[in-house]
Amino acid sequence: NIGLSVLKLESVDIDKLEIRVRSTDLIHASPILDLKPYIREFDSYPTASSGWMDEIEKMEMRGDLPKVMHDGGAENEEALKHRKAYKIVGTGKGSAVEMTTNTGHELFTDVPQKMGGTDTAPQPVEHLLAALIGCAQATAIFIGRSMKPRLLIDKIEFDVQAHRDARGALQQPIEITPDIPARLQYVSGSAKVFFKGDADVSTEQLHILGEQTEARCPVANMMMASGCIMDIHWENGSSS
Repeated sequence: NIGLSVLKLESVDIDKLEIRVRSTDLIHASPILDLKPYIREFDSYPTASSGWMDEIEKMEMRGDLPKVMHDGGAENEEALKHRKAYKIVGTGKGSAVEMTTNTGHELFTDVPQKMGGTDTAPQPVEHLLAALIGCAQATAIFIGRSMKPRLLIDKIEFDVQAHRDARGALQQPIEITPDIPARLQYVSGSAKVFFKGDADVSTEQLHILGEQTEARCPVANMMMASGCIMDIHWENGSSS
């Protein structure tokens, strides 16, 4: 039998002809037949079904079934200590939905008239982009304060666009899942960061701020995990 593993590349030593990787599931002394680069566009199928394994994962997440762990459950217990939960209830009538969060806030969505809606509220995908901006703002503040030296952010001006292929939602026949994904395919734009005081922020510091914000923001992380390409340019607004 031949297996396939997706690994994280740690380092390459050309002199020793040595490659170091993480997240390996290989048994010791297993022969390696080939190495290929991971290309997200061709190697990622987030909506693919794993059959009965999908149901097992849902049961584990609900707590209906103990999660199989190779460390005696220590990792799962630690994860439960840090679990952050959210809840929203909603009622939809036609294309419009009224929702309330468990923190007491109200949300509304609708779609344009040409899509069969009444255009009384932002579209769900517009809410998604708004969530991305809000999440990036809060995460960037945390990242900046945690960096050494600290980067104290005064404000961030976002300008974000996105697109998707409408056939992913509308393709017929309706009983067959489309080959084209319904998700957003590309998110682009800019995040212009203004820092407090006379902070002298280097290009490297700004790169770390943007990189870690997109990696740690739950909304951005989820969107990238779906296969969406994130192309946000982080700029230093204080230097312009």
